[in-house]
Amino acid sequence: MQTMNDAKRDFIQLPHTADIKVRIFGATKEELFAHALEAMFQVIHPLVPGSRIENDRVIPPNLPIKRTVEIDSIDDANLLVDFLSEALCLSDTHNEAYFKAEINFITPTHLRATLHGAPITGFESTEIKAVTYNELNIEQTPEGWQTDIVFDI
Repeated sequence: MQTMNDAKRDFIQLPHTADIKVRIFGATKEELFAHALEAMFQVIHPLVPGSRIENDRVIPPNLPIKRTVEIDSIDDANLLVDFLSEALCLSDTHNEAYFKAEINFITPTHLRATLHGAPITGFESTEIKAVTYNELNIEQTPEGWQTDIVFDI
């Protein structure tokens, strides 16, 4: 888990009674979505053969897997939930974790991205069942974009 004083301000894990809650930051909306994907997988510590842990983050030896996703939704919040849900579904289906997202195209209702990942053997802590709308509010701040996301575990 990172703190607000860390050099890379991408996400922090927040306290939550029953689930996992993270606050995501991004200078741009593309970066916000990419950091949300990274946060979703980093907080559950996927077990990647040959990986190491640095600053409580899984660092895989390489990212040989590329998956392209294209999402249509009704607004930014739904687009983010749908994007993360699609990545979660692909992860479950293929036993993969995604550590990087290239957001190739984004509007308030459409996203095309390339996910970069690695094969996994499981998760160190727990698995995420679903991405929720609970407390989700994407907002633009003077520093960039920000949102809180709660993952059902």
